[in-house]
Amino acid sequence: MKKIVIIDDDQDFVSVAGKVLSHIGKFDVVVHTDSSDALDLIRREKPDLIIVDIMMPKVDGFTILRNVRTAADLQHIKVIVCSAKIFDVDRKNALKLGANEYISKITAASELVDK
Repeated sequence: MKKIVIIDDDQDFVSVAGKVLSHIGKFDVVVHTDSSDALDLIRREKPDLIIVDIMMPKVDGFTILRNVRTAADLQHIKVIVCSAKIFDVDRKNALKLGANEYISKITAASELVDK
């Protein structure tokens, strides 16, 4: 079973996204709302996929993405940035930093299932 780590400070989002992905039955989903220890969590859980928000109060998603892409032991992990920020510049920045996908929280449930 593939493992997904969702990192987002929005408890409602991680709850819904976690339930949607777990319900499919193909994924072991770990949700985490504290971005300050995200890299420790990622190293401990060894996920196949990370879903991360951009706007978080302690460590933002761009920083987490940058750290994942520069860490030799983590850079192979696929990363989807899922954010309420819908501006093209944010999508371009995420992809430039190495995100595999950038999706809007507005359509996240259906897009996550398709990815």
